Amino acid sequence: MPLGSRAIDILSFLASHPGELKTNAEIVKHVWPDTFVEEANLRVHISALRKALDDTQRESAIIANVPGRGYAFIAQLTPQTGRSAASKASAARPRGASIFGRDDSIGQISAQLLRSRLLTIVGPGGIGKSTVARAVVGGDAMPEAVWVDLSDVMQPTLVPTAIASALGILSRSDDIIRDIADHLGAQGVMLVLDSCEQSVDGVASAVEAIMDLSPSAHILATSREPLRAEGERVHRLPPLELPVAPAGAAEALTSPAVQLFVERADACLGTYELTDRDVPFVVAICAQLDGIALAIELAAGRLEAISVQELAASLSDCFRLLTRGRRTALPRHQTLRATLDWSYDALTDDDRKALQELSVLRGWFAADAAARILSADFPENDLASLVAKSLVGADKQPSGTRYRLLDTTRIYAAEKLAQSSDMDLTMARLAQYVEARLAQAEQELYARPERDGSDDYAALVTNLRAALDWSFREQGDHLLGVRLTVAALPLFFRLSLLDECLVAVSRAIGFLDARPGLDERSRMKLYAALGWPQMRATDAPEHGIRAWSTTLKIAEQIGDVDHQLRAIWALWVDAINRAEPDAGMGFAERFRARAPGSGDPTDAIIGRRMRGATLHWQGRHHEACDELRQMLDEYSALRGGQHSIRFQFDQRVTARIILARALWVLGDQDDALREMRETVDYATEIGHGLSLSNALAEAACPIALLAGRNDLAAQYISQLREHTKALSLDVWHTYADGFEAELDLLDGDPQKCLSKLGPAMRTLSSAGFTLFETYFRSVAARAMLRLSRRPEALGEIDTAIGHCARTGEKWCLPELHRVRAGIILSGQDDQAAGRAARELDTALNIACETRAMAWQRRIERDLSALSLSGSGPDHATRAGTPLP
Repeated sequence: MPLGSRAIDILSFLASHPGELKTNAEIVKHVWPDTFVEEANLRVHISALRKALDDTQRESAIIANVPGRGYAFIAQLTPQTGRSAASKASAARPRGASIFGRDDSIGQISAQLLRSRLLTIVGPGGIGKSTVARAVVGGDAMPEAVWVDLSDVMQPTLVPTAIASALGILSRSDDIIRDIADHLGAQGVMLVLDSCEQSVDGVASAVEAIMDLSPSAHILATSREPLRAEGERVHRLPPLELPVAPAGAAEALTSPAVQLFVERADACLGTYELTDRDVPFVVAICAQLDGIALAIELAAGRLEAISVQELAASLSDCFRLLTRGRRTALPRHQTLRATLDWSYDALTDDDRKALQELSVLRGWFAADAAARILSADFPENDLASLVAKSLVGADKQPSGTRYRLLDTTRIYAAEKLAQSSDMDLTMARLAQYVEARLAQAEQELYARPERDGSDDYAALVTNLRAALDWSFREQGDHLLGVRLTVAALPLFFRLSLLDECLVAVSRAIGFLDARPGLDERSRMKLYAALGWPQMRATDAPEHGIRAWSTTLKIAEQIGDVDHQLRAIWALWVDAINRAEPDAGMGFAERFRARAPGSGDPTDAIIGRRMRGATLHWQGRHHEACDELRQMLDEYSALRGGQHSIRFQFDQRVTARIILARALWVLGDQDDALREMRETVDYATEIGHGLSLSNALAEAACPIALLAGRNDLAAQYISQLREHTKALSLDVWHTYADGFEAELDLLDGDPQKCLSKLGPAMRTLSSAGFTLFETYFRSVAARAMLRLSRRPEALGEIDTAIGHCARTGEKWCLPELHRVRAGIILSGQDDQAAGRAARELDTALNIACETRAMAWQRRIERDLSALSLSGSGPDHATRAGTPLP
């Protein structure tokens, strides 16, 4: 029956004094000897105890209460006698202990015991080996069992003596093993050897001898490593199953680990029910404790003093926190540290040192990683020794065996390493290993498509973080940290870890800037990373053009063409983001002129894409389409991947974004929507966060709005907002505000539109991202006009048109003049209609010049409306004339 440790203490104390009244103070002093608790706490546990014992009737039959004084145990106690009953009871499942998630293991072990004479349950300390063994031998189909606790038997020669004593063999000959074998043959009992790891060699030899002499003997053992005895079957007990992203309490409670935690929490507190609010914290606790039953029990027991949320937050110091178990538990099971001390003390000096050094590796690692970390020659079969002792986990994969220390074991071993003099040397080897692995991964990153291998690279991140943190500490190797940061740049970018990247890069640059000439190539690469137009921090534009200008200067000094191209590309991006396409075209042509010197023919193709995109912003849409289609044809024949790292985005995505926009302006709306949809789907498929954000912000949202597909626009805006929030991409997130503002205007709410659009435009302007500013100003002007704020509307549109005149931006210039015509027409003077018509003429001429059929249709519609109003007969004739 489910009883907490305090409830068991209370029951034991009362039952040991049957019929005696024990005062509240006496009970509290016995159960909480070193802690002050209120008597209300005692009442909670008594209530839970009575509920478990079904002693809830008006007249108690087990525990009587004398109000204001105390409690007495009044049930009749009947001692159990007879060897068979006693031995069976000693092996059966302990009262009050529920078993979660072990039905499969219990069934498999029971079935194997019927076919095998020797079976060992193997697993790390606290995983529940003894509990499962008791459940197995307590089964109806099992013979009588005799339990032998070998946890205190340190000398191999004493193993036979301990077994004989447990069997009750008092009169012994000189051959104890034969006495044991004869006894087992005569009694037909099963021998259960618990905790064999302390003297595993002595157990193995004793077991083999017993089985040779007694063909009918059956032995079940528990150990942290196999006995490696003849005829042995091994059942490795896995951790309790953990929940995978449960939606709520009901789903979480299908996990045995969560079931155990909740059961122990309920026993500890007297009443506890898992709520949806607690689910993430409980799941985190169980996961951090690796599904180890003892650790979970100990953690739940701490809920007397702290909340579930506080417990989840404090488990990084699990050895201080998990220090109190049941009083009746074995000493090694009363704290998590004692459990691991038990295993650690049994290791050889070499194994201890190896375990300490391996603790710097987070997550799964291969044998070659272990070889790079360990200071001594430690071959793979010695690594297998730690696996056999359940201190290192092993997982066989088609690509080879991988290894892992459970988090609890790793934290314990890391403490031991920190106490030694080898900490810095081991961390230096970790940093060197990660640097070498990242150098190898750089080529893989360049060669493999985005969708392949991200999980493999993600596994490096935790070790990278640890190595970087150590490198830049006072006692670390800062120059090694610089090299490690440089090697990590492709990984940071591929996994979109932009915040971490900027922190690491800034730290490394600070070190090199203070030491001019120490490593200019690394400084160049770091400034290139600092200058990535990462579209994340709207309050840090200085990370852009200044960093890239420094990169270009260093690259030219040391003759690095690759980074010259990267810097020129970034300066082009900055010009485009600032809506200055004429300046951008200068950088695009400079890139194309420099590209042949790189030795990579793909760079010339990238230059073509840059030119094609710039042509679109200049209003040369047909030329842009031709350039981009040719670029895509040439690029599709090449191996992809590299340029999404060197030039930030997947190049197919960036080319098709502009192609879709140009198609819409040219009047091919259906083709534009199809191109846009396919591009978003492809960006989603390859799993590259920046490319998807770019596709949503620069193609999907604006094209859906321009096409009048408000429902589709709302869907894409929501996707952009959610995606950019998750990745902290502030600028693109602000773009979502701008697009949503236009949607509000289309829904008939100009005031709501302006309340969103104004702050968004100010934020984007301060960050230097004014790519859509002219178009957003046209939206703001339309909203102001709706609110009869005509002078302000005219000011907005004139500012936008003035910007186009200065920078060469023309992609939406016809639309700007069309909106200006509407503002003019709203005036009260007699000349308004004529001036509006002339403004529409200007818009129409620009649209015809740039072949912008989509804008042209809007302008012709307005001209027709103006003509029908009787304000412009000449324009009515013009509107019906076929246009080029």
